[in-house]
Amino acid sequence: MKVFLPVAALASLVSCAGASNDKPNIIWFVTDDQDQMLGGSFPQINGAGPMAKTKELMSEAGSMAERFYIHTPICNPSRSELLSGRYFHNIKSSDVEEWMMHVNESLVNSDTFVKDLKEKAGYNTGMFGKYMNIMPTSVPPGFDVWMANGGGNYIAPEFQIMNVTGLVPGMQPSGDYDCWLGGNHTHDAGYGCFEGTTDPSNYSTSVIGNVSMAWIRKVVSEDPQTPFFAYIAPKAAHEPFNPAPWYEGVWSDDWPATEPRDNPSWNSSAAARANKHGNIPTQPMITDDAATVITDVFKNRWRTLLSVDDLIADVIALCDELGVSNNTYFFYSSDHGFQLGQNNILMDKRHVYEWNTRIHLLARGPGIPAGHTWNQPATQVDMAATFTGLAGIPSDPDRFD
Repeated sequence: MKVFLPVAALASLVSCAGASNDKPNIIWFVTDDQDQMLGGSFPQINGAGPMAKTKELMSEAGSMAERFYIHTPICNPSRSELLSGRYFHNIKSSDVEEWMMHVNESLVNSDTFVKDLKEKAGYNTGMFGKYMNIMPTSVPPGFDVWMANGGGNYIAPEFQIMNVTGLVPGMQPSGDYDCWLGGNHTHDAGYGCFEGTTDPSNYSTSVIGNVSMAWIRKVVSEDPQTPFFAYIAPKAAHEPFNPAPWYEGVWSDDWPATEPRDNPSWNSSAAARANKHGNIPTQPMITDDAATVITDVFKNRWRTLLSVDDLIADVIALCDELGVSNNTYFFYSSDHGFQLGQNNILMDKRHVYEWNTRIHLLARGPGIPAGHTWNQPATQVDMAATFTGLAGIPSDPDRFD
């Protein structure tokens, strides 16, 4: 019988805690390209990092996985594995367009874990932010509300939308349906496309945070007896690494002057790389100019994460205000890690080294002890069974990998 490690680990954490018998709310925060090994998430390196609020609210007030990994460290395969609860070989196809990255997205869209939460456990469900690289032509089954894109832009973002019109000021459809990639939704109630402006209030992470919070407030106020699941997925810290206007140029005195360079792989010699795979042996040495670019990228990645820190803190504060925090599980992770100069590659994420595959997973909720860690290894594929398990859906060894 399959054992889903996050479920098993969390079960051991909450076993003595007397969590509510009601189905819990679940909030899943998932960022893009956020590293652990370079100090961009948790645990922090030398106590420094861009997410001080999240450190207090989730790392210190919750628990942290010590060995959480991404199976396929590139955007679309990773997110597809997460949504489907299936490893790459079970959702793979070679007969798809380039940016699907060999994923048969129809297998994913038709059978996400969110569908289980909706149909088997009666959850209110909302999707906010990055879904997959190639967006569906209709909202996949299981989602009640939808404000999603393939990552899009930090500035003037565009989203597919369904049932979110008017949740916040300015959240109105543009009048066309091009974002649905040929899907005909002219007469479908609730469907539309949102086109943001360059106004600072339309910064992507802010839009995602504000709309998800408005939806949480709405479902708790209108239907307090029904649990909710919110999938909140900012673009940060993906390229082109545009911080919010109010965080441009910010750098704390106690933050490092450069990305980590104190390891043998950073700007390593040709001899040291000679027997490594792929394009690693052919990389040139990193010049001073290239190192400056790497450091600029490193700093702007942290600056984009300041807005994610605000988003997570604001969502938790809202749940406190609404009185639902004691029956809500908060999870926070990334689709994979990142590398900056390791093996002389200026920046990337597609290699099976821990810079790319090892990431953070923080969990806070009923019965999860503060300041705790657990060391059972797991991957993002296990999160589907974790969420459905917390929702009380009976375990089916054939449902997820």
